[in-house]
Amino acid sequence: MENKKIIVPTVSNHYLNLLDPEELESFNSHFDQLGRPCAVDKRSWMDYPERPEVSVRIASSDEYLFVKFHIREREVLGRFKKDNEPVYLDSCVEIFLSPQGSNYYYNFEFNCLGTCLAQVGTDRNNREYIGSEILEGISRIPSLGQQSCCIYSEGVLEEAKPWSLLVAIPVQCFVRDDFETLSGQKFRGNFYKCGDDLSLPHYLSWNKIETEYPDFHRPEFFGEIWIS
Repeated sequence: MENKKIIVPTVSNHYLNLLDPEELESFNSHFDQLGRPCAVDKRSWMDYPERPEVSVRIASSDEYLFVKFHIREREVLGRFKKDNEPVYLDSCVEIFLSPQGSNYYYNFEFNCLGTCLAQVGTDRNNREYIGSEILEGISRIPSLGQQSCCIYSEGVLEEAKPWSLLVAIPVQCFVRDDFETLSGQKFRGNFYKCGDDLSLPHYLSWNKIETEYPDFHRPEFFGEIWIS
């Protein structure tokens, strides 16, 4: 069984006002120089041959987990604009995290517009939504903006227009934990890319999943994500 590991670099956000669009945009432009990108390229189910180009970078401060995805795919779909709507039906990236020693995990799922679906629970069927009033604390920078979109690129993948999404997830979103800081926290987790309603549906992961059918809710296949 594959078991990848990321050591998450830390940054200071004491000088960063995440509510200031200009400061957040400046941070976004410099984020690509933090650490190394990780490829989200494991295609575990051959019935879904489409393979977009997907990479993710991750960093942390005491108060926020910063995650940025870069995606190039031939079809981009963004419809849902209200948090906790089924964003996995759109062009979607996902972050699953289980704190060390826990039997539950969090799923944070974002469509290309930055809309978030977030839950916590022990498995696929036993999950609780994280309230929208808490999710409002997540800062998001979608390169495509927040208007509905449906883009299809004919031809080879390399000719498709890329998109990106940076999110800053505050410590308060980890609702089952009493973290005072994210520094030093150890998680198991995975990163995903999907799009159930696309004409070219696909299911990619950072750490390989060994199941017969697509299923991201499989913590036994999580890798290690350690915040320094």
